[in-house]
Amino acid sequence: MLDFFSIFSKGGIVLWCFQGTSQWFTPSVNALIKSVLLQERSGSSSYTHESLTLKYRLDNEYELVFVVAYQKILQLSYVDKFLTAIQVEFRNKYKDDLQRGNISRNFDFREDFNLLLKETVDESILQAQKPR
Repeated sequence: MLDFFSIFSKGGIVLWCFQGTSQWFTPSVNALIKSVLLQERSGSSSYTHESLTLKYRLDNEYELVFVVAYQKILQLSYVDKFLTAIQVEFRNKYKDDLQRGNISRNFDFREDFNLLLKETVDESILQAQKPR
């Protein structure tokens, strides 16, 4: 289960956000930004802060950051694939706005997010059930 997902510009503007729990995620996201993104330590796409694992994708063409957070005790095999799918979908859907730098608008992305999450989780479950 994902606890948090955010798409923000490298300048710090949040374009879209999902919060699945009442937990406060600002300290963890700020730690990711300070420890990894600002210091350009992008060798790994995963960061652990307190009880959370944060995975991220950088989109250098549009200067975007895609971040997902979940409890570090969980092993969510679908997260990397989901991050890639979300990045592609968001870029495709809002390409014109992103090219014009029009990022201070309402990005209605909830339905797309929920659909991609369901598809990715369902596919992961099917993969896990296949005989090896």
